[in-house]
Amino acid sequence: MSNWRQRIRVHGTGLVLLSGLLLSLSGCGSMPALMKPSVDEAQAQQMMDEAQFRQAAQAYTRLAKYDRSQRVRYQLLSANAWREEGDYQQVRESLDKLKRNELTPAQAAQFDLLDAEILLDSNEPQGALSLLIADTSKLSPELAASYFELRAKAYVQLGDNASAAGERASLSLLLDPVEKAANEHEIRELLAKLTPDALRALLRSTPRDQPLYAYLRGLAAVPREGSARSFTESVANAPAVAKVANMANAQRDKITKIALLLPSSGPLAPAARAVQDGVLAAYFSDRESTRPELVLVDSGETPESGLAAYKKAIELGAERVIGPIAREQVSAIFQSSDAVLPSLALNFADASILPPQGSFQFALLPEEEAVAAAEHMFERGMKRVAVLVPEDDFGKRVAEAFTARFSALGGEVLEQAFYAPQSTDLSPKVQAAVGVRQSSERAQLVRSIVGIPFTVFPARRYDLEGIFVSGRPAQARLLLPQLRAFDAEDLPIVATSHVYSGTVNAEQDRDLSGLEFCDVPWVMTPRFETRIDAAGVPTLSEMRQLSSTVGAGGRLVAFGIDAYRLMNYLSWLEAHPGSAMSGATGLLSTDSSGSVRRRPSWHVMRAGVPGN
Repeated sequence: MSNWRQRIRVHGTGLVLLSGLLLSLSGCGSMPALMKPSVDEAQAQQMMDEAQFRQAAQAYTRLAKYDRSQRVRYQLLSANAWREEGDYQQVRESLDKLKRNELTPAQAAQFDLLDAEILLDSNEPQGALSLLIADTSKLSPELAASYFELRAKAYVQLGDNASAAGERASLSLLLDPVEKAANEHEIRELLAKLTPDALRALLRSTPRDQPLYAYLRGLAAVPREGSARSFTESVANAPAVAKVANMANAQRDKITKIALLLPSSGPLAPAARAVQDGVLAAYFSDRESTRPELVLVDSGETPESGLAAYKKAIELGAERVIGPIAREQVSAIFQSSDAVLPSLALNFADASILPPQGSFQFALLPEEEAVAAAEHMFERGMKRVAVLVPEDDFGKRVAEAFTARFSALGGEVLEQAFYAPQSTDLSPKVQAAVGVRQSSERAQLVRSIVGIPFTVFPARRYDLEGIFVSGRPAQARLLLPQLRAFDAEDLPIVATSHVYSGTVNAEQDRDLSGLEFCDVPWVMTPRFETRIDAAGVPTLSEMRQLSSTVGAGGRLVAFGIDAYRLMNYLSWLEAHPGSAMSGATGLLSTDSSGSVRRRPSWHVMRAGVPGN
């Protein structure tokens, strides 16, 4: 018998054609001498090639009656021709003439494909999926391609676009370049229907060796400096934390050994020591009778040393990992095929990389505080505000995060100004932020029109309801007096924690009086110390003998305290979205992108001293 040409034909979103495949499911047998059909197999195949599907189906049916040794194969070819014709009633009648026990494995797979398509035509996707359960690795490429496409169609009918995209991603591996391009368009269309949260959750849950991961990674990719953007996008439209959970009723994860990955040398070593002090303080205060073993592993300074430390943690028998703290190391671990342990990274990976399922990323991000400031101002009734931040990467990240969240809530940023971080005369930028410059420019325009000199006292915008600022303590001490000098003393001024040094200095901070700012409650709020102490964690006053707690270092110690406490409840928090635990750095919850969200506490400067 001649070898028939095998082909896969994808048209639009149509099913892969398997006519050629069916011809090879078994060999051609000899035909009896009596009542030989007028059309032979080659002519029937030619009819298929010329899209004369009805005639081909009828020819295959006659061949099935004539040659009993090839009856099953011809009957399946007839059913496939009727499918191409779109007559599913005839497909069903053709299949009903076959018995399951007379089919070879390949013929049974083809039978199920046709049967599944009949069910899909009747809008019965669950029934179709129940038939499409064969191990595709044991099928021919042609049959496997049909399985993937039919499964994708079934998931679309069920409204499960993510699973449909996964099936099509597997299908792409079996197609030629032209067909692959059409199929990849289908994948992009399916993924475009997912919400940002659903897309991030899918990226987290998809193993890196799965075909779909490459498509998801491509969609998530943003420029390197986009770490802030990734965070901003994930929270811009997210609901605020709804409730504080009673952690006494929360189920704690059962862990026998935790590895803490931090550098012992290099530029991050001082910050790492403060974090380690916090982790150890929480660990040794842990009142759990089955407290896990804690092992310390030096993560070094490079992505390679971070990966080596992670592998060392696996060798030591760790079940969970806290760290590392360097962003490049976090990115390397999250991308690695060795990332098998649930981890709490102490920084955010590059924007296009999300934690694997079961792992999370946690950091004291400035844009996180900007988001908190946007929520705080909007909740206080400020709907039209100005933004005044440094003209550097820090300031741009903060401004972008604040504006995204404030706009999503329904507020409006009327003015935005960036000041030079090293400048002492900030008045031009302050005037721009409060609208005084525009007032002066309008007066100058009127003078030029009327030609009469007159004196004008420029005023700020009347519709401003608040000002968001950010900067270091020295910058804040310059900003506040100049804002008041330009008619903004009656406006609420809200800032991130960076404006406060972390150490009470009433003399230096007297000009900050009235400023509202967010910060780490473990450092700022005495009554919060009672809550932490009830959880078995020492208070700041009890740890004052450690140099790491001085000034801004106290925030990192609190960060370490929360890292250890979070490690024990991550599974519970992930299973209870909208719930938050009261932490040393604020209210803590998790989101679908594998990030720990933090809502800090708020404080007011009075006579240079922070209070509640």
